[in-house]
Amino acid sequence: MTQKGTHTWDLILQYHRCPKCGYIIESREDYLYRLGKYVKDVECSQCHEQFSLIKTVKPHFGPLLGDDEVVEWDWS
Repeated sequence: MTQKGTHTWDLILQYHRCPKCGYIIESREDYLYRLGKYVKDVECSQCHEQFSLIKTVKPHFGPLLGDDEVVEWDWS
């Protein structure tokens, strides 16, 4: 989701559907990194069903030999 204006922190606003009753839940919490996956624990405010949302992380290797490193800060 894109945001307008300048903020000192990222604004998080996500919507999830309850698997039991179908209610749309608004979430302002971000995923937590646990055991190589991003996990978010959510509770439905209508039926009080608790469920977890999981995102898998693609492994990242690098930079390998001969690859240029990504410059984090340009001091020039």
